[in-house]
Amino acid sequence: MVNENSSHIVILGAGISGLTLAWSLKRRFGNRIRMTILEKGNRTGGSIHTHHQDGFLFEYGPRSCRPSGTGLETLKLIEALKLEEEVIAESPLAKKRYLWKNQKLHPFPSSFFSFFTSPLTRTTIWPIVREFLKPKALSCDESISSFFSRRFSSEIAKTLLDPLVSGIYAGDIDQLSIRSCFPLLYQWEQTYGSVGKGLLFSPKKRKNLTDFQEKMQKTSLFSFQKGMETLPKVLSGYLNSELKLNHLVAALEFSQKKIKIHLHNQPMIEADYLFSTLPSYALAKLITHPELAKQLNSIPHTPIAVVNLGWHQPVLSHQGFGFLIPSSEKEQILGIVWDSSVFPSQNAHPSQTRLTVMIGGAHFCPHLFNTLDTSLFNSIAIKALKKYLNILQPPDTSVVKVIPQAIPQYLVGHHQKVETIQNIVSQMRSPFQIIGSSFFGVSLNDCIAQSVQIAESFQPSSLSICSF
Repeated sequence: MVNENSSHIVILGAGISGLTLAWSLKRRFGNRIRMTILEKGNRTGGSIHTHHQDGFLFEYGPRSCRPSGTGLETLKLIEALKLEEEVIAESPLAKKRYLWKNQKLHPFPSSFFSFFTSPLTRTTIWPIVREFLKPKALSCDESISSFFSRRFSSEIAKTLLDPLVSGIYAGDIDQLSIRSCFPLLYQWEQTYGSVGKGLLFSPKKRKNLTDFQEKMQKTSLFSFQKGMETLPKVLSGYLNSELKLNHLVAALEFSQKKIKIHLHNQPMIEADYLFSTLPSYALAKLITHPELAKQLNSIPHTPIAVVNLGWHQPVLSHQGFGFLIPSSEKEQILGIVWDSSVFPSQNAHPSQTRLTVMIGGAHFCPHLFNTLDTSLFNSIAIKALKKYLNILQPPDTSVVKVIPQAIPQYLVGHHQKVETIQNIVSQMRSPFQIIGSSFFGVSLNDCIAQSVQIAESFQPSSLSICSF
């Protein structure tokens, strides 16, 4: 039984960051702390949202994870929750990826030989070789476009990196920060003087892996049999007594010892420690400190519309992961994921086809998101099927999810902005900490890894000032 006199920890937001943080703290401290998780909505999971309709499994948000890098913490979490049997790896066919260029679908090179012969990459060989010899930059940050143009070539930046970044951030490589979006590449140049040398000589941290972790390193992507929302649902089950859904925070009142959390139509809550996992723009509305609110509001979020389409029969003539489109092609969509080909075991029956059309991002007309007109995005998706995949048959079902502020944009100088926010929070001398995808990594893996790290370093008995 929890002691009522123990430290009261409050977490704002029940997305994957908040749930992982709460679960990790509960696992570490048990009944020595009291904990409350405040969520304004009627469900947990945040952007992770699996939707079932007419016999189809669709993902509104993330549809997979990578087992490498920070993905190791996700695998550890899966093991701790005993979810290994629920995990599914991508189909071998999903290793085939495509790029739409010059009004044609090109297979991306998947072998050493094809890299030298593909029209997408055969001109990149010499720039890659020369990269080893180029000096490192002295600047503390630069755009992704500048970094890759400088170290490799502008063609590599525009043809290969641009669509990749669109698929992750739905952003503009001329504005996004290399240091914040791809910190490993930035660090390799700073440490080894070259991206290529960093790839070859950086230590490979793969010691003491469990059998499950070792097995997952052999695949590129994984999901769950019942969809990505499996993970937050199981976490929520362990945290049921701490979760408070439909609790909308109205304002935060800070002091050096406690923080008062004012709620809409609910009694005020006092916290000994407060963690916010909210998007920066949502937290800014609750902050009375003008400079902190200003800095939080200065982190932009790009809009995204996801159109899920399903057929009860095969309509896709290709097999693979899907395709992305460079922004230079001036198309209306970012790309299409062939979900039924990537994770065929999620299909209700073998002949099902599931596709996801991604629309929006930094290069899309933002005013089209003002009305949240789902019929507009559905129409764009249907036209895209015909143009790119020659699919003329109308889908048996379709679902449109419009997210006006979907993905944080780490612009050049983002790390300095985060440091400024950190300093302001420290100067407030209040038991308050900010984490989440707006600051330290947009992927599900990044959010989990950061929450685990925060929980492991947290000391409620001695902490008086929280910082990043």
